[in-house]
Amino acid sequence: MEIVYTRNSKELAKSVAKELSLSAFPANVRRFNNDEISVSVPKYFHNVIVLAATPKNEDWMELFLLLDALRDSKNLILCMTYMGYSRQDVQNKNESFGAGLFSRLLETMNVSSCIVFDNHCEPLIRIPTMHISTEKIFEPDIMSKYNSDKIVIVSPDIGGAYRADTISKALRCDFAVCNKARDVFGELKKTDVVGNVTNKICVLIDDIIDSGATLCHASDALLKAGCKGVVAYSTHGIFSQGSIEKLNNSDMMEITVTDSVEGEKNLPTKFRKLSIDSLIAETIRCIL
Repeated sequence: MEIVYTRNSKELAKSVAKELSLSAFPANVRRFNNDEISVSVPKYFHNVIVLAATPKNEDWMELFLLLDALRDSKNLILCMTYMGYSRQDVQNKNESFGAGLFSRLLETMNVSSCIVFDNHCEPLIRIPTMHISTEKIFEPDIMSKYNSDKIVIVSPDIGGAYRADTISKALRCDFAVCNKARDVFGELKKTDVVGNVTNKICVLIDDIIDSGATLCHASDALLKAGCKGVVAYSTHGIFSQGSIEKLNNSDMMEITVTDSVEGEKNLPTKFRKLSIDSLIAETIRCIL
């Protein structure tokens, strides 16, 4: 078994390869004058792990072309550390259904099994898929920093309540939810806190940080509700334009993300990164 990785997964792939004592190879991407890309691999891979993240449109194109270049492999494990378009998970009439579309496209490729990490929705891929949670690395990190009777685990919205509640039960601490209210134009109007957070450190748990607006609104609401301070844990740090500055200027004390998306390397000191390399290695060992 060997690893092939896309351009935005280099550091994580090398770390996973070291954990598993495997060789890792980059996908070779050529760009033509009209911006089309072509992807090749250095040799034939009989058993291969493809490590990729698809936060941008071009990342999906690179992944599909890479999977096509590996079409003759006999056993291909696709490890998607971040699966783009998973937030488009509702089927509305006369509107695209991104999560379903990209899942169907992956089913046409030569993928034997798939691994995803804290996907925004349950994976819709009709091939053997393991949906891994980063709870295994968040929980011990939180425990090493805070006493359970001093913190409240908080979901920044109703949609993430199950994830945050699961962590609160594992840590045996209190749980709260921020309920977002929007106006008729879909703009966030106010955020209400459901649960007692008075004099506690609030630990926000989320799957994706994109614009940072949800976490900032939740943090403001929790501080107004009387908490001592706010920290945040999120699996995927997408950090769209302007979000890092917004989050750095917020009243949150600390923001922790994983390396599921390579992204910005020089984050401000308020930000921390935890690696999911051990989670990937453990999961692959279970499959092999």
